[in-house]
Amino acid sequence: MSVRRAPNPNRNFPSFCPYCAGEELYPHEGSDFSWKCGECLRIFEVKFYGQDDADVAPAPAVSTEEALQNSLRRHGHDAVLRTIGHTGGNA
Repeated sequence: MSVRRAPNPNRNFPSFCPYCAGEELYPHEGSDFSWKCGECLRIFEVKFYGQDDADVAPAPAVSTEEALQNSLRRHGHDAVLRTIGHTGGNA
């Protein structure tokens, strides 16, 4: 007879106890999502329900070269600014 249950693929492993920040955490038999803190002896559940879509799509990221040039321009380093071509490289 085995006292171990089959592993639950939906069980999220917390990094620390939400009450005492302890890291001594063990699965608890209360439910498939229960954890017991070995430091404060509290039992809690961790569930991941999903992620909502953003209301607004994020703007596309600029290239590394363009970000560098923007930063140099903002900080007044006009002497080292380069012309950026269509490929993102130096012109």
